[in-house]
Amino acid sequence: MMVEDKPIKTVDTGYLIKSGRDIRTPFRLAVPKPGTGIVEVEFVEILRLLPQKRIVARARVNGMPILVKTFLGRTANRDASREIEGVKAISSAGVRTTDLLWEADLSENGRLLAFEYLPDASSLNQLWRTLDEDAQRTEILSRVMSIMSRLHSKGVIQQDIHLANFLLSGGEIHTIDGGGILCRSAAPLGESASIMNLALLFAQFLARYDCLVPGALAEYVKTRDWPGNPDRLGTLQTEIERCRGIRMREHIDKAFRDCTRFVCDSSFRRFVVCERRAYGSEMQGLIAHLDQAMVRGRTLKRGNSATVALVHLGGRALVIKRYNIKGLFHGVRRALQKSRAWVSWSNAHRMEFLGIPALKPVALIEDRLGPLRRRAYLITEYIEGPDALDCVRSVADPCGELTGLADIIQELSESQISHGDLKATNFLMAEGGPVIIDLDGMQEHRTRDSFERAFKGDLERFMSNWDDSPRLSDHFAALLSDLNHKYGVNTPATGTKG
Repeated sequence: MMVEDKPIKTVDTGYLIKSGRDIRTPFRLAVPKPGTGIVEVEFVEILRLLPQKRIVARARVNGMPILVKTFLGRTANRDASREIEGVKAISSAGVRTTDLLWEADLSENGRLLAFEYLPDASSLNQLWRTLDEDAQRTEILSRVMSIMSRLHSKGVIQQDIHLANFLLSGGEIHTIDGGGILCRSAAPLGESASIMNLALLFAQFLARYDCLVPGALAEYVKTRDWPGNPDRLGTLQTEIERCRGIRMREHIDKAFRDCTRFVCDSSFRRFVVCERRAYGSEMQGLIAHLDQAMVRGRTLKRGNSATVALVHLGGRALVIKRYNIKGLFHGVRRALQKSRAWVSWSNAHRMEFLGIPALKPVALIEDRLGPLRRRAYLITEYIEGPDALDCVRSVADPCGELTGLADIIQELSESQISHGDLKATNFLMAEGGPVIIDLDGMQEHRTRDSFERAFKGDLERFMSNWDDSPRLSDHFAALLSDLNHKYGVNTPATGTKG
């Protein structure tokens, strides 16, 4: 028996505006194509959606694949014009970009731009994540530096500069997102503005790749034909740190509001934020009845301050951690403070931004009475594996495990973050390596003195785990010798305070 294809819905711009995020492909939009008349644009896959403002999608017209940017609302004409001017500026600078094929005005505050579609294209951001060697990353950065040099030489700045705005197709790099282009002037961009734009790009990378910055800067300086300047690299590195700090704050702030990635629902009695991809009917039911779900699940920890349970939702293992109110005084004291669940959620996303392996948060729930916080819950992905204390004691040659733990501690130090309770049981040994958990005491320090005091306590707490195992203690002391010496921690390897 032949099954008929489900008919594709035809919509208008009014529908797209009213639907907000609730837009499902495929659908068709009737568009007045210049010189042709009305054509049906079939939207196949939405690549980016800003509700009531912009839809970027893979589409087809008469079977021909195109990429469309549909601008909606009161600012549609302004935003579309900015996109067109930006694409022209990129091309005028001698930089490859996707061709604008045609454009169309839509009724009810809308405008559509049809671009060349590159079927084999992949973003440099995707490619970067697959690379294993710095030599390969250096080659990519060298090509990007050449592109940025050409843009800057024509007074052009990509204000939203990141690797996802570069596409690799047919071996050639295409620069996209004309809406983020700013044309300063016809004259070449000055050194200060150029360095700031370079810093914005490098700030997108994890700090572990900062070792590639000097070489990339040297390549850029060569193509701009700038004279030598011994202070230039230091200026760039300072600006990178400033930009990265701003980006991290923005990354964490987004985790507390409704956006592309998160659903946020705040009321007088409850605050809920959840990963949008996980926020189906089953998750909504779980959030509505958390205590009952914990009773039905498997209890992992039952304490005065917190109760932890493992539950299963649609074949997915999740952990619910409830931060308990221990009594009237404790409840009054916590009511006006950020909950420990809130702090853990924030720190989990801080770890994500920094690329430090940590528990994966799924949802944050706070019971409230207006501005007063009551009980709070954190839902995370379940991490399969023993804790570090059991693991390294049971493995005959735990060299890899020990190095993985030391690497995380080193990354915390480089980011000026203390954990607050760095015992071995707060590391889980997952299949891909150690993961740090129990993040409600974690703190990013604003001053060096504050950090050094707190981090010394972390190191001493971690080293104390191995007091009864000289072999492990010596191994960790060797791996962490620089940190122990720097922060004045006594170990068998150092013998005295540094």
